[in-house]
Amino acid sequence: MRSVLAVLILACTVQANNHYQSRKSKTPWWRHKPPCIPVTKRIIETDKAPIFNLPFSQAVLAGNTLYLSGQLGIDPVTLKLVPGGIIPETEQIFKNVGAVLEAAGGSMKDVVKVTAFLTDLTEYSSFNAVYMKFFPKKFPARSSCQVVAISQGAQLEIDVIAVIDKC
Repeated sequence: MRSVLAVLILACTVQANNHYQSRKSKTPWWRHKPPCIPVTKRIIETDKAPIFNLPFSQAVLAGNTLYLSGQLGIDPVTLKLVPGGIIPETEQIFKNVGAVLEAAGGSMKDVVKVTAFLTDLTEYSSFNAVYMKFFPKKFPARSSCQVVAISQGAQLEIDVIAVIDKC
């Protein structure tokens, strides 16, 4: 009788201490992967901003995040750089950005990140003056740097990321 009892106690102890065996059919909560929800990707295009026959889109909406390609101060009608330097270029860029945002169902309020590439950092304060007209408060995150050259002889190129909530 003692040996049967000892075997039973030993079997119960082994089963209780064998966490892998006792949880073999159940996956612990920390190992569950969230369900994979596919992100829709949609190309955004509008004729209210410059369209070129080049291998990039004006913007891509992935889920509710909008990634705008770099914008130059180009008039969407003439497809030429606006004359007059950094101030008119900055104004035109943000008009173009606004048009693309609108085509995606958003606005300038949805912008969360701006990256500015300037060919001359001495123009930084002029750029900021125009920038603050489009973003008067609750500024998006921003990076700025000086580059050697920009396509079409522009003094400024800006790319933008926006989050467009339609809830």
